[in-house]
Amino acid sequence: MRRSVIRRKNKVYTFMLAVQRNLRHTRKKNNLTQSQLGAKLNVDQATISNFENGKTIMNIAQIYEMYLIFGSDFCCPNIEFIENVEGEGKVNGKGSYQSQLYRTI
Repeated sequence: MRRSVIRRKNKVYTFMLAVQRNLRHTRKKNNLTQSQLGAKLNVDQATISNFENGKTIMNIAQIYEMYLIFGSDFCCPNIEFIENVEGEGKVNGKGSYQSQLYRTI
């Protein structure tokens, strides 16, 4: 039992390191400063710095918001962001839109 807890914590730690590296890489690739990205996320520059340095952990909503800002450039290990468009039903004369945020791989 204890062994599985340690293994799970190691996987979470590895996941968070990958998200942190990807955040910094994607932000720089898109020529954004921490302040500019913070403005898009409605947080201050220090929060972005803390995300990138691992002092603060992003929640799943923040990770999904990063995906919405950067698209497929922002990826997370073991998470695939999914958006399904269904043609059934009508909303304002258009097909209905249903979004499933993510699934684990």
